[in-house]
Amino acid sequence: MALLLCYAFFALVVVRVSVAELGNPKINPFHFSGELDVGMRASVHCSVIYGDVPFEFMWFKDGQPLIDTRDISFRKTDEYNSNLVISKVDADSNGNYTCRVTNLKGSDEKSAVLSVKGILYE
Repeated sequence: MALLLCYAFFALVVVRVSVAELGNPKINPFHFSGELDVGMRASVHCSVIYGDVPFEFMWFKDGQPLIDTRDISFRKTDEYNSNLVISKVDADSNGNYTCRVTNLKGSDEKSAVLSVKGILYE
C-alpha cells in the first residue's frame, strides 16, 4: 500500500511539472549582420514561435533595459513579433542585445552581439 501511494504521488508531480511548462514562450534566435559599417542601419526581429498570448516584449543592451530614442527604436508589430532598429550604428552601438518575452506561464530570451566593422567589441 505504501509503495503504491508513493508511486502515485511521484506520477502526479511529474504530470504537474509538464503541464506548467506548456505555454511558456519560445523565441526564434536572431542575429545582426556581420557587415555593419559606421553610419549604417541595423535591425533585428524577435519572433515568438511558441506560447500563449498575451506577450510582453522587452529589449536590453548589455543587460540594461533599452529606452526608445531617436537613434534606437523598438516596436511590437503584432502579437508575436517585435523589431529593434538602430538608425545609425557607431562605436557606442557595439554590444550584446537581448529580447525577452514574458507571458503568464513564463519567459524566454535570446541575445545577439552587434559588432560594427573596424570597431572591436569587448
